[in-house]
Amino acid sequence: MIHRPKIISYLKLGYLLHLMTLLEIALLVNLFQLLEIDVWLNEGILFFKIPLLVPFAVAPLFPQLDAYSRYQNYKQIKDHLFVHGFEQRIIKPFIKSRCQRDAAMVAAEELGMKKDCRKYFYRHGYRWYHLLPDFLFAQPQTLVCKAFWLNTFFARYYKPKYDFKKIIIAKQKKINTVSLQHYASA
Repeated sequence: MIHRPKIISYLKLGYLLHLMTLLEIALLVNLFQLLEIDVWLNEGILFFKIPLLVPFAVAPLFPQLDAYSRYQNYKQIKDHLFVHGFEQRIIKPFIKSRCQRDAAMVAAEELGMKKDCRKYFYRHGYRWYHLLPDFLFAQPQTLVCKAFWLNTFFARYYKPKYDFKKIIIAKQKKINTVSLQHYASA
C-alpha cells in the first residue's frame, strides 16, 4: 500500500485535465496578445464586450471541475477496493471515461492493485490513446443532459471512510514490533 499526499494523488489522477487547463490558459494568453483584445476592450462600450469574452475566460475552469469530480471518484473507488479487494464490479462503472479510468488506476496503484486494474481495462479494449469518453460516439446528445453536467463537473463531495495514512502507520508499527520480537527471541 502506498500513501501519497492528497495533492500528489489529485495531480496524478487528473494530469490530462491539468494539462488541458494549462494549454487553454496559454492559448487564451496568446490569442489575447495576437488579437490585441486589450486594445479592442478600450475602444467603445466595455459593457457589451465582456459577455463575448466570458465563455473563453471560463473555459479553463471546466477541466478543473472535472478533475475535482474525478478526485471524488478516486476516493470512493479507493475505499471500495480497500474493503473488497479488486473486483470488476467496483471498477466497471468507471470504465467508459479516460478521466475515470485514470482515477481508478491511481486508487488501485495506491492499494497495490494496479496490475489487475490495468489488465481489466486492457481486456475491455482500452488503451492509452483512448482519450474521449465512449458516449461521445454512441450518444453525443448526452452532452446536453443535466445528468452529464452534474456527474462530470459537479460531483458531490465524498468523505473517505478510511484514513490510509493511519492504517499504513499502524501496519508499519505492527511489522516493526514483530521484527523486534523476532530478534529478541533469537
